[in-house]
Amino acid sequence: MLRLRPLSLVFLLLWLAVPAALRAQSETPAAANKRLFDRSVDELNFQTMETVYDKSFTRRKFPVTLRTHEQRRQFDDYAGNAELKRLFLNYNDIAERFKGHFGKGRTDLAEFQKQLNAILIDKNFEFFIRVLPRDERVALIRSLQRVIKQATAQFNASEDPAPEEVADDGAAVPPADGGTESVAAAPVEDPAPRPEGNLAETGSAASAPALHASDAPSAHDWLDYLTLVVAGASSLMLLYLITSVLPDLRARIDSLADDLEQQQTGVRPARRPTGALPEDRYDDENE
Repeated sequence: MLRLRPLSLVFLLLWLAVPAALRAQSETPAAANKRLFDRSVDELNFQTMETVYDKSFTRRKFPVTLRTHEQRRQFDDYAGNAELKRLFLNYNDIAERFKGHFGKGRTDLAEFQKQLNAILIDKNFEFFIRVLPRDERVALIRSLQRVIKQATAQFNASEDPAPEEVADDGAAVPPADGGTESVAAAPVEDPAPRPEGNLAETGSAASAPALHASDAPSAHDWLDYLTLVVAGASSLMLLYLITSVLPDLRARIDSLADDLEQQQTGVRPARRPTGALPEDRYDDENE
């Protein structure tokens, strides 16, 4: 009986290992990449929720065991803050939808990386992390980018089309997800943690575009340049009138006034220098 125990242990290990090996061999690269994508989405969502939770509660920590959507959904330690709980549950559900953005249509490495990066520029992601200070938001995004880089390195690209085939047929291949909305600007900075309510209820605030008209690069046409030239010419003309025409016109007026006075009195008065004020003649009028 003692000799049979090692043999039974070997048969037990073989019975467990053979199905796993067969299952691993039967899994296609596309299925493995899909599983890798889902696991990466869970990791991105976990790190995001962990960072926001730890910032919202100084004496509480987000459990490291909440790696799946269902585990995070069952978590209920929010210190009685119903609004914060609703915010986390809603973001958990919204972030879970990203798993459906890969696996349909294109499944190459470029699409894999594109869909993971789309999480970091999604409007709901930016709204959820807006309670973090700017430096912590930057640190979180860099950490998530490292997770994406590691997942990209594990991607099985054995079934990806050649680059020339993608260039020829890229226009005819529909994207995996055409409804992903994103914004490129950073969210409004809010240094104090201030949990918000339901993402669906506050969707108007989250979906407000972060880009302003002043942020867009300005394009000048010929009309702008023509306006600039006209304005410059007008300024030069005004300067010419002030420095040349007006003094000459004033000198002519003074000369005409002197000639008129000479005709009336018969005596030519002394020529006043240009710019001098006329003499006071109140005494002559009194006499």
